[in-house]
Amino acid sequence: MGERTGRGGGELDVRSLRYLVAVARERSFTTAAALLQVSQPALSQAIARMEALVGGRLVVRDARGVAREGPALTPAGQALLADAAHVGEVLDRALARARRAAAAGERERLTVGIGTSTPRRVSTRLVEATRESPLLDVVLRHVPWGRELQDLRDGSVDVVFLHLAPGQGVDPRLRTAHVSDVERVAVFAGGHRLAGAGSLSVAELDDEPIVDAGSDRDVWLVDPRPSGVSPVVVGPPATTVEEMLAVVATGRAMAITSATVAAAHRSDDIAFVPLRDLAPLALHLAALADDGRPVVADLLASF
Repeated sequence: MGERTGRGGGELDVRSLRYLVAVARERSFTTAAALLQVSQPALSQAIARMEALVGGRLVVRDARGVAREGPALTPAGQALLADAAHVGEVLDRALARARRAAAAGERERLTVGIGTSTPRRVSTRLVEATRESPLLDVVLRHVPWGRELQDLRDGSVDVVFLHLAPGQGVDPRLRTAHVSDVERVAVFAGGHRLAGAGSLSVAELDDEPIVDAGSDRDVWLVDPRPSGVSPVVVGPPATTVEEMLAVVATGRAMAITSATVAAAHRSDDIAFVPLRDLAPLALHLAALADDGRPVVADLLASF
């Protein structure tokens, strides 16, 4: 990408900003160049041009290139880096949105991120509500557990469903609409002593090993517990619902999941049990706060 910004005697291009981000992250010109698929001299020259434009060093160097001890960037480099990553992110998001718009032709296309625990009735309602619009396409896209905010930021989706724990505030970078409340349930192997319970309290789970969660650990582990104990966590962290249920089915550990997952994954080798004293999660539809498109505002308002 050759976008440029600047004034006076020099210009700053976005490609060079990406180079600076890579050097700061990798602490190595060689590794950064390989990841960026450019030659090391080209990378070094780009950094040198930015240093000339700024009027000072951006990268802390030693005999091996980037200094391995202390910060990789000088104060000037850190000041530039603070906005460099954001500029690249905004451009990537704009390009992703524009490509989707081009693919949709005359119709406006919104990509909605859904997860395994998104209630089917909600995603169905969303599509049905926009089906009659002659100028709008709604596309549903599965978002891996824990990637909801990342996919919003990089433009992979326009809006996404998020679960918020009781008392959890909304990220100020987002604007959201409350969709529904979702109950949490315990899940056990079919032969577990608690598998046949009509309901359980969280305190009755304190001695039960629980599958580690790859995202939102405080939500799915209920850590800390109301009793003050720390749960016995079994790893490695599950990164999908399918991984979590597979571990539970072995009998190694139980888990806590949503009632939506329970409705979609009932089988003979696992059992879902309601938790009577665990507050439900709030399901929200979320967009970036700076996304000013009227169609996004209308979609949030429809809930």
